[in-house]
Amino acid sequence: MFDRLPIAKTDSLMELAALMQADPRAGKIDLGIGTYRDEDGAIPIMAVVKEAERTLLIEQTSKGYLGLAGDGEFALRLQGAIFPGLEAAMQGRLARIQTPGGTGALRLALETVAQANPKAQVWLGVPSWPAHVPLISAVGLIPRTFRHLNIDGQIDLAAMYSALEQARAGDIILLHGCCHNPTGTDLPLDAWRAVANVASSKGLTPLLDLAYAGLGDDLEADVRGVRELLLRCESALIAVSCSKSFGLYRDRTGMLVLLGESPAITLNLSRTAASNARLLWSNPPDHGAAVVKSVLASAELTQSWHAELNHMRSRVNAIRARLADLPLPRLNLGALKRQRGMFAMLPLSADEVRVLRERHGIYIDVSGRINVAGLNEANFAKFASALTAIDVI
Repeated sequence: MFDRLPIAKTDSLMELAALMQADPRAGKIDLGIGTYRDEDGAIPIMAVVKEAERTLLIEQTSKGYLGLAGDGEFALRLQGAIFPGLEAAMQGRLARIQTPGGTGALRLALETVAQANPKAQVWLGVPSWPAHVPLISAVGLIPRTFRHLNIDGQIDLAAMYSALEQARAGDIILLHGCCHNPTGTDLPLDAWRAVANVASSKGLTPLLDLAYAGLGDDLEADVRGVRELLLRCESALIAVSCSKSFGLYRDRTGMLVLLGESPAITLNLSRTAASNARLLWSNPPDHGAAVVKSVLASAELTQSWHAELNHMRSRVNAIRARLADLPLPRLNLGALKRQRGMFAMLPLSADEVRVLRERHGIYIDVSGRINVAGLNEANFAKFASALTAIDVI
């Protein structure tokens, strides 16, 4: 029977990781997989996470099921850390469901949208995170794309507003909450307000992918646009990931925040989403959520978390600035200084990406996206030299 399956597509980043692992050369540089790396090139466990884990090891008394919505205290504390005061402002219109990471939150959101409106179109700017369109298509919804950047590398607001004019009531607009993956170029605050106004007037529901809060400018500034939108919209869905901001990648820690038009609608929305979660993963994994809850329940640990997050962000932004200052007339990386987050798109052809890999052992995605956090004092000069060689070709 399974010989009838269509040939499955492979994940380009996973293929890239396999190529790098098979490369015997010393001094390889991994700028592909989107994980934060420290100055030593390691994917660290945050000190505050280790502290919370030590407490959990002593105090945790059960591994029983959590319930379909997961750990409510975790979700409420996480929401409060990201959007302080929002719960009171929304007056019963918010609900939360714990999910296996941000991807689980996106899938749950889209499953629930498909039940509410099977003919919904999901509008998103491209380039985007590569899993967005497959996630949309997997639930039978229709992806509709518009250009995220214009030819000058600026946000193409005209393209976005044109797409929103074509959208129908019941459609979804998918937006990156901050630190756009892969471009690092985020919406300005006035554009968030404009999107909210159009969404409210046309009956559109924003779906926000919030995976990098705290890694752009600071936690409050990074979510300012999302907050403005939520305060203006009748309905919205927010997929929140703890993978980057807490370093809990494989612990699959996230949540879906649901905003309905009224408390009664939100209650039914959350029950519907919980029923969908039952069919997707039944109960979410607990460990990462328990860690986050423990951190956010302690003023001291929360302060330590902010300090670690600030250090991570400062390191990434310093590397961005250093790249932007490289004298590369053709590649012209100056825009990296005003962009934010772990990712940047370099104007490289597929052949140039191949040359970086084959000649220099530098591994980046064929699109030209790099994980800025993969650079450090030990490998920056090599990367800069390789880019200089390409810049003069």
